[in-house]
Amino acid sequence: MNVIVCRAARFAIRRILSCPNCRTRRRMLVHDEVWYGTTMTCCHCGDRWQDGERYPRPQRRGWRKEAAAKATAGWLAAGAYDKAAHEAWFKYQLGYDEADR
Repeated sequence: MNVIVCRAARFAIRRILSCPNCRTRRRMLVHDEVWYGTTMTCCHCGDRWQDGERYPRPQRRGWRKEAAAKATAGWLAAGAYDKAAHEAWFKYQLGYDEADR
């Protein structure tokens, strides 16, 4: 059986973390991606990081405002963190089945 993954499934998590760009604590939209690591986006400046490295910045006007607005919308939609839902999502992504134990 072959599996082709075009885009990783994501689990959105709301966090208040220190933004390396803003140099203060900010709202961060964190996407847990099973196969590609965790991506964080600052809801204030719009910069993104994955595994400690900043994503390249687009070479166009207004990208910061758009990225911050998109991150804020995702942050609001993520709601309160549910550890059980996150664990169930993670196990589902890995194909884990309790019957296989």
